[in-house]
Amino acid sequence: MKDFQKAMKLSICFGLIGAILVPLMYECYANISRTVSLVILAGWAVFIGIRYSMLSRKAAMLAASAGLAYTFGLGLICYILVHNAAVSMLSKNSKYFYLTLKEQLLWWLYAVLIILSAFVVMLFVWGIKYAVKRIRSNSEQVGDYINNAFDDSGDVK
Repeated sequence: MKDFQKAMKLSICFGLIGAILVPLMYECYANISRTVSLVILAGWAVFIGIRYSMLSRKAAMLAASAGLAYTFGLGLICYILVHNAAVSMLSKNSKYFYLTLKEQLLWWLYAVLIILSAFVVMLFVWGIKYAVKRIRSNSEQVGDYINNAFDDSGDVK
């Protein structure tokens, strides 16, 4: 049960951070650099994927799913607040660049796919852990076979 409590705490924490990060990266995508915003979002997805993979499989899937819902549910509210503030701030200092509808949809598609890649990162980390465990157990078995091969106590003279 303790693993599920930790999972829910992580999902709330990462969901709230993601809800702020996604709208900020949208503004960065629209007005500063598209590549930088996507790289930061990808780095965030890798980070949360690695952190979730340290939990049990059920708890990690629950936390990642809840975190995804928090990120995009609360992200919409944060987007409304951040967007208006960014437009007013950038309009005072320079020109605010609006994205077309196609570019906005492309951004949200990128954002959803990148955040969903946290699941892929979790599966990748679990696969690496499983492979390391199998290699270690196989090397121990090989060591036992080699020791038994040179053991003379079982030979009949």
